[in-house]
Amino acid sequence: MSGEKFDMNKVLAVLAQPGKKVEPLQNTKQETELVKFIRKDNTVGVRKIRLYIPENASEPMPLIYVPHYEMQEDALELRDYLAQGWAVASPTEMPADYNSILTDDDLTFNNAALFQLRCRPDFDPERIMIIGGSAGGYTTLMLTGQNLGLCASIANSPVANIYFNFYHYFQYVQALNLEKLKELQAKQQDKAVDADPGKTETSGSGDRDPEAVRREKALEFLTRLKELPVPFAAALGPEFVANTANFPDLNDYARWEDHTGVGVAARFSSPLLVTHHTSDVLVPVDQITRRFTYPEPGASLPADFNPRLPENYPGVLGRSLEEVLPVEKTEVTCIHVPEKDKEQDLPFNPDKQFNLDIFDDGPVEGYGTHSSRMDMCRRFDVPYLKAMLEKGARVHTDLTPDMLSFLLDQYNGRTQALPAHTGVDDTVYGSLRVYQRKVLMELSMWLSWHSEDELMEVFRKSPRRDEQLSVLQEVLVCVNSR
Repeated sequence: MSGEKFDMNKVLAVLAQPGKKVEPLQNTKQETELVKFIRKDNTVGVRKIRLYIPENASEPMPLIYVPHYEMQEDALELRDYLAQGWAVASPTEMPADYNSILTDDDLTFNNAALFQLRCRPDFDPERIMIIGGSAGGYTTLMLTGQNLGLCASIANSPVANIYFNFYHYFQYVQALNLEKLKELQAKQQDKAVDADPGKTETSGSGDRDPEAVRREKALEFLTRLKELPVPFAAALGPEFVANTANFPDLNDYARWEDHTGVGVAARFSSPLLVTHHTSDVLVPVDQITRRFTYPEPGASLPADFNPRLPENYPGVLGRSLEEVLPVEKTEVTCIHVPEKDKEQDLPFNPDKQFNLDIFDDGPVEGYGTHSSRMDMCRRFDVPYLKAMLEKGARVHTDLTPDMLSFLLDQYNGRTQALPAHTGVDDTVYGSLRVYQRKVLMELSMWLSWHSEDELMEVFRKSPRRDEQLSVLQEVLVCVNSR
């Protein structure tokens, strides 16, 4: 990258261009399904998911669930997946506050959607995959640590540590932006600005394309922000910082761990591929791995700008995802992004359960988002997904003691991130009764691949085995009576 300060106007010009139009989907059925879940306030919420289903696919078919964000019809990845005969589902008609409730009601909803999809007979329960990016990458990590028997997951630019990213880093960045904003406002006040009486603002959009109007308003907003050190964080950060309301005791570190990817990593029992970029200014790469963070920020940021994950945070909150994954099961690959980027398949080691792909696209730059490069080409994930699907969850699932302990807690109604409700509606996800159904379903599936002796061998490795023995015995009685 050049040492010159980046021209934000070029970024805005790129964003102003209309998206590439794609042909309408062919031979694909679309369905909308209602998902009920119990909110944290003990009320029943209802949200929608949209499904894209290849018409000629044989059943039961593989399914990809894209959490948190909607995968829309013009997504090229959607077409990649459908061409393979895989169904795709994601949330649709998003509520206005969906980023603000990422760690509570949205997390419950995405778990509810996944559970509902796994229960459909037209989807292969051994070939369910999750793919999400950014906040959806956060949800992908959480779902991977809360559900047994997934085939594989891909988390792109995921928030792996919300304690760092939302509570500390975003607020640090917002303080920088606010300082600059005050400076700009002071300069404006020192200038005599004459109003142009002949200039009026158009109040209505008339017959204009609503999408064009939306883009224009977004660009106007970003244009006003372009003088700030980290403009995109100024636009997006406040939504995510609102999640700290889910942590009334900010020093309850066990709660933070239970709501964050690094905190639930010991539960990961299925394959996971993570992609990230060294220049990511919204989700610093340090929380994935500390190996490739540049010692100095790019020229667009103050020289003392610090995106590093502190090591003095309590528990695993001060560790990167690489540091909490088992070394013998983890492959870390760094890919240099050349001056002229080109499309390529995501690299992965099929013999490793965890693959971390880090794209070296330069130091952190304030004008960027998950990458400072506006010319980043596509990275194809289909080869990885096909490799995982070839053997399925039966082969890939490696039940960990922490996952088993979590499932027993969920059966007993003692999980923090997914609280169990009683007396609301026992047929709805979020109720203790449905959690018990889910746990029995997942452990029954695992026991169909393994023996009860193998399950007990896993259980004996749990530090909570004495505390949870009676719960496990009850679960085994229920599983054997199914």
